[in-house]
Amino acid sequence: MHLPVTKIELSPDRWHFNIISPRSATITNPQGKRQVSYFGFVTQEKALAFKQWLEEKELCTTAIARRAERLTTEWECKVWGAKTELILKLAIHSLEEIDCNGS
Repeated sequence: MHLPVTKIELSPDRWHFNIISPRSATITNPQGKRQVSYFGFVTQEKALAFKQWLEEKELCTTAIARRAERLTTEWECKVWGAKTELILKLAIHSLEEIDCNGS
């Protein structure tokens, strides 16, 4: 599956917001290194459960669940230290959900 990443320049010094799917995105520094990832959720409960799962499985260095500030979902989990494989897996999963639901 091809992931169409939309890059939005956040600042003149080339920080980027990279939208991977409607429910996942990253921010990269001017050198292209990922600084943080975002995963979107419909409810606070789902965002908190995801945060807890990440921490229990040691899949990140830090995570916070909050009302969405970067994504178009109601809630998001802002995650530091997530591996690329996890980000891609979750992005593909969210795109597949959209395809299955026809929206």
